[in-house]
Amino acid sequence: MQIRNATYRDAPAIKLLMEALGCKPTLSILINQLEMSFGQRDHQIFVYETKKEVVGFTVINFLPQLASEHQMVLITALSVDETAKDHGIDKILEEYVTVEARKRNCARVLALCSACREPASRFYLQQGYREYSEYFIKNLVYEK
Repeated sequence: MQIRNATYRDAPAIKLLMEALGCKPTLSILINQLEMSFGQRDHQIFVYETKKEVVGFTVINFLPQLASEHQMVLITALSVDETAKDHGIDKILEEYVTVEARKRNCARVLALCSACREPASRFYLQQGYREYSEYFIKNLVYEK
């Protein structure tokens, strides 16, 4: 088992994991997004690999906080293959993000999670996250 930076070769596996989240990206969009993240310090995509197979991934973004010396990190996606859910890979990925956040002197970790995804919401609560409702979202792109 290993956590590493994603490459464009991971796009097919990440596509399947994203579909499990209800997203429907095309391979070309995924490859483009992966390539744009290469060498980026503030936008990173990690995969969890076991037996040379990607069974989980997470996407994180580091954000400055102008009124603080600390940054924050935002988890925009975290998904684990159903066949590997009982192995605690989601927890391992989340803990990895926390370690990376501490290395970067982050004050907090935020996780985007749709309220309709109850198992994911439960997972974050079990990891010590608190739910906040003070966020407002303006959709600029509407999915069909």
